[in-house]
Amino acid sequence: MQDDVRATYLRFPGWTQHFWTWQTGKALPGQRPLIRHSWASYVALTLIVYVAGLSLSAYAVAAMFPLWYLALLGGWILTLSGARTMVLVIAHQALHRRFSGSARTDWFFGELVTVLTVFQNFQAFKDEHFDSHHRREVFATLDDPPVQVLLGLGFRPGVPKRRQWRRAWQVFLSPKFYCLGFFDRAKCNVLTGTWRRAGFALWAGFWLSTPFWLPHGVLVLLLAFVVPVILLAQLSALLDKLGEHAWLTPPNPDHPGKFYTVEATAARYCGSPVPAKGTPIGRQTLGWVRWTAATLFYHLPCRLTVIVGDLPNHDFHHRYPATPDWTTAAYARQTDIDEGPEGPPYSEVWGMGAAIGRVLARLEEVPPDASLAR
Repeated sequence: MQDDVRATYLRFPGWTQHFWTWQTGKALPGQRPLIRHSWASYVALTLIVYVAGLSLSAYAVAAMFPLWYLALLGGWILTLSGARTMVLVIAHQALHRRFSGSARTDWFFGELVTVLTVFQNFQAFKDEHFDSHHRREVFATLDDPPVQVLLGLGFRPGVPKRRQWRRAWQVFLSPKFYCLGFFDRAKCNVLTGTWRRAGFALWAGFWLSTPFWLPHGVLVLLLAFVVPVILLAQLSALLDKLGEHAWLTPPNPDHPGKFYTVEATAARYCGSPVPAKGTPIGRQTLGWVRWTAATLFYHLPCRLTVIVGDLPNHDFHHRYPATPDWTTAAYARQTDIDEGPEGPPYSEVWGMGAAIGRVLARLEEVPPDASLAR
């Protein structure tokens, strides 16, 4: 059963289980956090990961040592992980006013991380997410900003799932998609506020200066900064939107009050069932090869670069957007289940591809001319 996927990881030793909770995003029943970050330690760790990724990539390209391209790939993963965590966790919690406990501090870090990642300005992010996406009458409807983005990219209600996947790959490979995304992000940074413009000018100026003082400086600029921070981050954001919610799903009238998001929202976990004991040795060996390959080259990269931070348990966030347990969301969600959830039962999907497939299948079910106003 799908619900038993995390339990199959109990085949590994107990001391590894907190790692598997992080990697999959799902905690075990009764499991408690091993580490509880403060907001300050969370910022510090995320910035270290981001800067380390940028530095490793820049050094690899500038030095061109043997196998430098493997170091570059590692740098991309660190950079992308840090960048998306800064936006989807730090800025996200800051706009919900649940980050540091201080409105001014939240605003500062919201602006800082969105400048460093060349993301839209913090106020625009707040308007789009907090003031629109989280409103009952807007959530998952045609008026929801993520839905409008997907519609603008050519995803349509009533279109067969196979064609939606084909459209997804067309967008993934479209230079226009990346150019327009970069233009919109850059515009947000150069047209908003004196301090914002100054900060962006300093950050962009530093990277634009690299061709003048670093060996292979143009390549450093392109490969260490533009590729992960602009292009890969743009792709990561789209992959996240495509699997985040079953868009255009109306709320269940039987779900009371704040649980209007439940019908359209499921946890997204990164893992596959661990091969079971007792199967024939040949089948079990093949199972371990498949499981290891899927974990190393699919689930782990997705966890690091797309479904980052507390995103695997995004359904918990929508039930309790003001929770102080955002740094330990996997454990908090499981505790809610263990104690008997206050609202409807939780649901989950395993694998980023399965999450996207769920969303595209829902779009296929929606009549092309459907009105989803509430």
